[in-house]
Amino acid sequence: MTRFSANTLIVHGPPGSAPPVMADALRSAQAERFPEMAALALLPKGDDPGVDSMHVMDSCHGDEHLVSTCTPVFLQAPLLRGMSLTHRDLTPIARLVADRFFVVARTDSPLAEPGAFLETLPQATTRTGGYFLGGINHLLSLAIAEGAKADVEFIVTESEPAVWNALIEGRIDWGCGVAAEILPHVEAGTMAVVAALDMQRQPSFPDVPTLAELGLPVTFQLWRGLMAPGGLSAEAQQRWHDHFAALRDTQAWRDYLSRNGQADAWLPGDAFRTFLEEEWSWYEKHLGLARLFPEPA
Repeated sequence: MTRFSANTLIVHGPPGSAPPVMADALRSAQAERFPEMAALALLPKGDDPGVDSMHVMDSCHGDEHLVSTCTPVFLQAPLLRGMSLTHRDLTPIARLVADRFFVVARTDSPLAEPGAFLETLPQATTRTGGYFLGGINHLLSLAIAEGAKADVEFIVTESEPAVWNALIEGRIDWGCGVAAEILPHVEAGTMAVVAALDMQRQPSFPDVPTLAELGLPVTFQLWRGLMAPGGLSAEAQQRWHDHFAALRDTQAWRDYLSRNGQADAWLPGDAFRTFLEEEWSWYEKHLGLARLFPEPA
């Protein structure tokens, strides 16, 4: 059984995705709050997002030095693949933040014109994308297509960052992403933010209307948190809870939340475990409605 001798954070998404951004923020927050501690080691495991991390933690049962970033892919992947390994075999540490999604398009696209997205979308088949069927990008595109009465083709890309390359290169026409993913491209001028998928405008893009303002009230919040191997002692769990609770009160963490338009959503331990069961039921229902489960034999 593998054992880690120093505190290690698995990063469950590839470079260019949102999990590494959060991991870097946690590392900076620890350096600010606990300068006497050894730096939090980062272990990239984003080739198969979520799944690789889950397998590493499954091989490190009870390891008190290991924790991983996590998002709903820890629920989606086991459901879609029929995996025997699920979040129930691991130890939920805490939900940290709530993240919002935005609709984006290339800056030279008619879809990026202010207020034109919902008018233009039904006029012809458009393409959007994500890195797997049943992902949040896919479920949001289904909701937007249904609400706009539009024909939308969903393109599966090889990774989450590849969605934005596909958009910039013209292989897809629009996409749904969080601020941490789209900010570099928006700042580079290659992508424009069309609408926020929330009922209120977001501080990260205060001049961008909500999709509800444009006429279609599709909203979604993505949680981000931390997971540890199964079999963790109560004492080790409490140490992690106390450690990450302290990191929330740092300038590095506040800057991360502000830049990426995220809200604090602290929910540690058993409360996070209960929340994950509610999320499991939601994804099980909606992935089923999208007909993404294999037909029974």
